[in-house]
Amino acid sequence: MALKPAGHGGAGSSLGARIRAERKRRGQTLRDLAPQCGISVSFLSQIERDVARPSVGTLHNLAEAFGLSMAELFEVGSPPAGHTASKQQTKYAEIVRANMRKTIIYPGSGIHNEMLTPDLGRALQMMWVVIPVGQDTGDVGLVHDGEECGLVIQGHVGIWVGPPGDEEYIELGPGDAIYQLSTHPHRSRNIGDVDVLIVTAITPPTL
Repeated sequence: MALKPAGHGGAGSSLGARIRAERKRRGQTLRDLAPQCGISVSFLSQIERDVARPSVGTLHNLAEAFGLSMAELFEVGSPPAGHTASKQQTKYAEIVRANMRKTIIYPGSGIHNEMLTPDLGRALQMMWVVIPVGQDTGDVGLVHDGEECGLVIQGHVGIWVGPPGDEEYIELGPGDAIYQLSTHPHRSRNIGDVDVLIVTAITPPTL
């Protein structure tokens, strides 16, 4: 089953409409919310009107300001028609088939994360991440609790880790892996000519 969006804008509503609905549901003004996300009031207004495309980092900050996970903030793709579950239960294991993964697509960028673990209620989260050619997670680094490791399956990716002014830049190709504390700001960009495919493991789950 698909995870439900947090806002009350209705199924299929735009990202901006869902953010605006969630903000109003919580009784917050633009001036209340914008500073919590590190952005200006005018930029937040543009996001809510679907005029501006926020970075993945800004979207993460919005979710955090609402006290939600990214999956709760966004609409997550449903399994194919005719399927009623995204996992299969055996006696000792749970199976997530390749065509049954729950998916979150970041608006405007085409970057998407497919869940390899059954759901967010585990100690570990694994994702199949696709970064299209020329796309990136934005200029705002992601920061969250925990630790993570990523393995590049295809393509070449540039990764920045560390606070502004003290960032380290690393380039990774197929077979390369990177481990970091998730509390260090981190962002990435596809620097090659094919889609980047990365398998990531994060604990605790933060999508």
